[in-house]
Parts: sequence; C-alpha cells; structure tokens
Amino acid sequence: MSHRPDHQVDNLVKRINRIEGQVGGIKKMIADEKPFDEVIIQLNSAKSAIQKISQILLEAHADHMFMDAAESGQTDKELESLRRAIHQYSKML
Repeated sequence: MSHRPDHQVDNLVKRINRIEGQVGGIKKMIADEKPFDEVIIQLNSAKSAIQKISQILLEAHADHMFMDAAESGQTDKELESLRRAIHQYSKML
C-alpha cells in the first residue's frame, strides 16, 4: 500500500476487525435494549473509526498518485483519480 506504517494492509485489516467488533457490540446493545444514548455513543465511535480508515486510504492514494505521476508523466489521469477519491471522502463528512 504505502511506506507509512499506518497505510500497511495488515494495520488497516486490524482497524477493520476492531470496527467489526464495535458493530457486533452495538448490535448486542440494541438486542439487550440498552439506553439509546449509550448506543449512539458507540455508533459515533464506529463512525469515527471508519472515517479514520478513509482518511488513511485517501492519504495512501495521494502518495501513490504523486509517485505514479512522477514515474509515468500521466498527471491528468492520476489527478482525476485523486479528485474522485477526495469527492468520495468528502461525502463521509
């Protein structure tokens, strides 16, 4: 993925696994009829974790885009790819 440790696939998979655990916990909270405010707190936590993964992926994409553009000289193609990624990321906010 990238040279930065937080961009490595195994670190991203660990983050996803934690989110799956969070979502499972939220599901159990709902089934156990826990107070809604407590469920919402956990939902916000999971949302933040997903946004962080999206941020990491966007950074990794930008890193790769610049490296690929420098090597290939195809800046238009790489910039368009980055624009699409930024557009999708902005929808999460």
